[in-house]
Amino acid sequence: MMKKVFSAFLMFLIIFLSFSCQKEKVDNKKVFKSILLSADGKPIPLPKDKLIFVNFLAYSCTSCMKEMPVIKKVLSEPKYKNKFQFIGIVIDSNKGDLTDPNFPIYPGDKRNFIRFPVRGTPTTYIITPEGKKLLVIFGAVTEENLRKFLDQAIQKAESLKKKS
Repeated sequence: MMKKVFSAFLMFLIIFLSFSCQKEKVDNKKVFKSILLSADGKPIPLPKDKLIFVNFLAYSCTSCMKEMPVIKKVLSEPKYKNKFQFIGIVIDSNKGDLTDPNFPIYPGDKRNFIRFPVRGTPTTYIITPEGKKLLVIFGAVTEENLRKFLDQAIQKAESLKKKS
């Protein structure tokens, strides 16, 4: 009797799991059609002629808020100003800040985490306009470290151009 009940339960579990797994499939073509998405699911506009500095941040994150003036200062320096575009993606709010076109902050879509995993904030990706990852920075940066990371990203991007 117990064997029959156990067998029936096991069969039910297998059928249930097979159907529930089918519903969880992700259409990667739709997800990756755009490099970054805002909370409303619309593509975030990205420049075609600059490297993109994608900063995942949280308004509740003290390190993120302390890091922002450092990022703004360094990315505004003549050496970097015309080579990088800042895109902020806030993960703990539905409110962005688009008042500064040089440093826009968008509320992010969870699908961004498929392409850009975020273990904690701040997390920064420096990518090409096509979405190729050049660098990943975990945690807040100092001015000195940020300059080193930006220089490395420029070198990697130039190396990629030479190969193609």
